[in-house]
Amino acid sequence: MTAKNTISTIFFAIQICVGSTMAMDVQLRIGQHDEVEGVITRENLLLIKKFIIQGGLRETYGNMYNNNPAYHTSNFRFYLNPDTGQKNINCDLDKSGFHNIAIRSTSGKILGYLTVDFQEQNTVKVRLSRPTDDLTIGQLLKFVEDALKEILEEMNQEKPNNELEVKR
Repeated sequence: MTAKNTISTIFFAIQICVGSTMAMDVQLRIGQHDEVEGVITRENLLLIKKFIIQGGLRETYGNMYNNNPAYHTSNFRFYLNPDTGQKNINCDLDKSGFHNIAIRSTSGKILGYLTVDFQEQNTVKVRLSRPTDDLTIGQLLKFVEDALKEILEEMNQEKPNNELEVKR
């Protein structure tokens, strides 16, 4: 992966919260310019959002929201979060936009949920709370790329993931 082909700008920020325990968040900012190629683009994320809303499930995955628009692939789980946060706790599609996708691996490669935020026109943000000490930026980007490639492939095959098809 070269900067010219896929990412024009990466800003790496580590925020350390100190209290009784130490927690760390990793956030990558990926600039979206005309020459950006690759899979982690706002355009792809908007297509994925539309696909999940139209053909996905409704599923609660954590304590913050209820009934999130969701989609399952073989290796990943995708959940749309409302732009307004808990003001739309029940994930009503008419109350807010959904420009944040939580992604979880079914294999446990990255523990917890990684989020991809694409509210801003020119920036995609990838955020992971409490990463392992040995996680690299390359691994984080590969995880997101693999997840997005997998759902985009299913979209190309037009595989809806609604309650009637999923037997879990």
